[in-house]
Amino acid sequence: MKGFVGLCFFLPGILFAEINPWNLRPDVRILTRKEVSHIVLEKREEHYRVTLLVCERFPYNYKAMSHPFFFRMEDEKKAMELANQMDKFLDTGKSFTITLNGSEIQTLVWGEPD
Repeated sequence: MKGFVGLCFFLPGILFAEINPWNLRPDVRILTRKEVSHIVLEKREEHYRVTLLVCERFPYNYKAMSHPFFFRMEDEKKAMELANQMDKFLDTGKSFTITLNGSEIQTLVWGEPD
């Protein structure tokens, strides 16, 4: 009986546990609407960029500077579609995971990593 009560007490905590961002690799970030302040479209000479202005992770976000992370896109239409899709996705309260190479975003996963 004690085992069943203990299982009922600890199981919801395990099932609904969140991913700790400090346990991720340095080049992986989980972004929500709280971290992304702006989504900007930029035109460069050879490509377009969808840039995310991202603030620091919590406890270091007090008076911190934003960091730009960008996607390199071939044409303006695809860049605009991606920016709108990310904006709508973040407005739903969900998060996505990005993998970085410097400031450039290499991969995008809709949702948190497994």
